[in-house]
Amino acid sequence: MWIACTAILLLSCNQQYRITEMSGTIVEMNSSPGAPPHREMGALVQSYKTELDREMNVEIGKSARFMDYKRPESLLTNLTADVMKSYGDEHLPDGANIGVMNVHGHRATLPEGTITVSNLYEIYSFDNTITFLELKGNDLEKMFDAYARIGGAGISSNVKLLIEGGKVKSVTIDGQPIDKDKIYHIVTLDYLAEGNDNMSAFRNAVKNVNTGITLRDVMIDWVKEQTRRGKEVESVLDGRILIH
Repeated sequence: MWIACTAILLLSCNQQYRITEMSGTIVEMNSSPGAPPHREMGALVQSYKTELDREMNVEIGKSARFMDYKRPESLLTNLTADVMKSYGDEHLPDGANIGVMNVHGHRATLPEGTITVSNLYEIYSFDNTITFLELKGNDLEKMFDAYARIGGAGISSNVKLLIEGGKVKSVTIDGQPIDKDKIYHIVTLDYLAEGNDNMSAFRNAVKNVNTGITLRDVMIDWVKEQTRRGKEVESVLDGRILIH
């Protein structure tokens, strides 16, 4: 049942509104099988669905293999973090030090074979946007401590993280240990930059720039570029996160 209400508003001299009267009626919602469909509304919905299906089913690339998302690393989390770092390398003056992606920022797996726009909307279903952070080394160490506690997440391939007993045993970036006083350039999501999903260390960033560009759009453009170059989408498990 639906209750329809009507409110009459009175505009006073100081441009403020107040309710002066309310009334309502009960409208029965009849869902019996014999109820005739609303032809005009059905046609309108179908027209949008047809156009949406046409756009979503566009083939934009090929995946060399099935990719899932899990801890400590996986084909899909590795792929996403690597693409994020590449995006930072392209758009930051001095490039990016690392790409950081949470596991459950992925909401579906990538099938082997044809990749459609719909596949990437399913995987990156949130409208999370790429965010550039500048973070001191001592706070970056805290981020890796969180990785150790949760058992890993998405990180770019230039990182080697060894976890033992739920703690960081060792970590290097481009083969070098973390410098506590150095400012590191991180590519991540606005959601993580806010400190969510165990990334509280990101709240200490000395600079936070939200690009407004969704991760989904970055991934779609990247897949299209791979196709333009005649390449399939590929990812590897390379031991960037090891748990002993």
